Amino acid sequence: MKKSRGQTPTKSLRRRDFLIKTAGGAIATTAFGAIPLRGWAAEPVNIGGLYPVTGSFAQIGHACVNAAKLAVEMVNEAGGIKSLGGAKLNLILSDVQSDTTVTRTETDRLISGNKLAAIHGCYASALTLIASEVAERAKVAIITGSSTDMLNKGRHYTFTPFARASQFAKAQLQMSKLVSDKPKVAVVFENTAFGTSTSNGLKEQAPGEGVEIVLFEPYSAGFADAGPLLNKVKASGANMLFAVSYLNDLILIVRTVKQIGLKVGINGGSGGFVVPDFYKNVGALAEGLQGVAHWNHDVDANAQKVNAEYKKRYGEFLFEYGGGLVAQTFMLADALERAQSTDPQKVRDALAALDVSSGYAAMAPGGKVKFGPDGKNVYGHPVGVQWQHADLASIFPKADARAPLMKS
Repeated sequence: MKKSRGQTPTKSLRRRDFLIKTAGGAIATTAFGAIPLRGWAAEPVNIGGLYPVTGSFAQIGHACVNAAKLAVEMVNEAGGIKSLGGAKLNLILSDVQSDTTVTRTETDRLISGNKLAAIHGCYASALTLIASEVAERAKVAIITGSSTDMLNKGRHYTFTPFARASQFAKAQLQMSKLVSDKPKVAVVFENTAFGTSTSNGLKEQAPGEGVEIVLFEPYSAGFADAGPLLNKVKASGANMLFAVSYLNDLILIVRTVKQIGLKVGINGGSGGFVVPDFYKNVGALAEGLQGVAHWNHDVDANAQKVNAEYKKRYGEFLFEYGGGLVAQTFMLADALERAQSTDPQKVRDALAALDVSSGYAAMAPGGKVKFGPDGKNVYGHPVGVQWQHADLASIFPKADARAPLMKS
């Protein structure tokens, strides 16, 4: 597995890193609290993780792997799956190489070659759509932070605990009124499953939110020159720009906005906008820019605790996909506890019955997770964020705000 440039290598957790035995040896202290020590004689529970650690999506993919490993360590150090005799989670990772064809073959290989209780992945919607098709045929549950609404159509083994793309759109439109009473919005979007579904949601919902869309322009993901696209934005008279893009495209767009002197508010949505590498690349240009996320590291006290541990290890805050992965792993652990089995069908049924409002499994905006018949969290909604002092602060809606809006 390749390592991203400048990234701290992932280290397997040693007991001395997380555990300090008391005199009696019956209690241990971890970064996440006191827990009883247990033997590990029970057979491990295999869960699969599908992430791109090579190819165009690798930057975020590596961070997802780091978060997934941290989450498994947390579950295991807290006693494992107690209803299965303290069984440890065993994370089996597969590199889907940022490629839909590879995603299909790797998902099939992962399922057929291992006794899996469930799967999580892939973060990029285009890849997760493929992985979920394979998982559905194999009747193995997959839980994901991917946002496309298509994942919730006709699926029975796919679970989405966070906001959907259409919900992101509504939040962005409402946030545009933080900038102007009469928002005139230019929407530019990459022509992928993520970009198309999110931008269509913006277009459909804009009239109902009292927002005028003055430009609706697709572009080819991974483009090298944002000038022509942003000149169209300039000519449109927009006072707000929505860029539905992943990391590299967003970096180029923000830099080009500055270069051509375009005076416009920016809401970068989700995707690459809400990861630490965005700020590392654009620096002070990010200050005051807004976005939406399905998770942020200030959503609750548990999130802040996990963020502190992640930041200690990797030198950056825990971003939305990574934080969501920690929560998802605890959702799987909760399902395994209740299923009292590693049988994929029983685990799927236990996931479908999940209803939590406390603990790491409920570490989501609003603090509640309950899946409806379509596998969607009935309480799921996005949180509006803003770059403030090189960090992401939750600012919208009011119930989820953890910092006041910074005027840019």
